[in-house]
Amino acid sequence: MPARPVTRFAVVLVALFAVTLLCGRAFAQDRWAAIAPNQENSSTVVWATTKEQAKKLAVLACKQVSSTCAQTPASTNIMDHVFAIMCCTDPDKRCAVGVGESRAKALKEVKSIFSENGYDKCSLKSYIKAGTGEKG
Repeated sequence: MPARPVTRFAVVLVALFAVTLLCGRAFAQDRWAAIAPNQENSSTVVWATTKEQAKKLAVLACKQVSSTCAQTPASTNIMDHVFAIMCCTDPDKRCAVGVGESRAKALKEVKSIFSENGYDKCSLKSYIKAGTGEKG
């Protein structure tokens, strides 16, 4: 008994949907955001397709605007995350960045970086959205 036209059409639609879904996943690339902080709070978020590339670009971007760039940028591939930039002055001037799913978690991360290394006299410089690079 031959298949009915509607059934063949449904099978073709399902097959096309499956191929589109698989191809979309195969061609989708990760997007990584990274930032290397500086004492002037003038760093910007950069994006790349790999974590390593994003971190390298973040340091290069920072060096374009400052001579006080941290060599250890933070990165994430979740664009809803937030970066928290903090700088400390004791025992010397240093800046670091934490990243998290909220301001509170990003701040907690950057505070732990400094507390583990004995830093004091710290101040939060800014929060920056990973997906847009917006401060705030």
